[in-house]
Amino acid sequence: MKGWVIIGIFVMFLWGIGSFFGKIALFKDTPYRVYLFEGMGTLVVLTVFVLLKRSDIFTDFHLNYPALLMGLSWGVGTVLFILALDSVRLSVFVPLTALYPAVTVLLSVAFLKEELELREAVGVFLAIISVLILSR
Repeated sequence: MKGWVIIGIFVMFLWGIGSFFGKIALFKDTPYRVYLFEGMGTLVVLTVFVLLKRSDIFTDFHLNYPALLMGLSWGVGTVLFILALDSVRLSVFVPLTALYPAVTVLLSVAFLKEELELREAVGVFLAIISVLILSR
């Protein structure tokens, strides 16, 4: 199995576990405080990352606007995710939000001129159909 597939599986499990803990956290607290603690967890990971990779990060440092926009998008998305989790079933909402790779694929095709093979296009189509089925 290729290395990126193994990493992808770990990411899938970590994000799945994280979403589950987000719903559990909302049983005990407000969405805003849940986001505060989620952010604190992220800061711990960021701090360790910066300490371990500081020479790679700060050598020839420059502002990377797309990376900043990525962080802002994920941050606002996370706040909205937590707010929605407070009032929706996890089993319905998470599959809907898990469709975000289809948005990424469409943007990549439109702006980066990436091409989809037939099986990839079918996969994106089936993902969209699965979300429609789950959300009804």
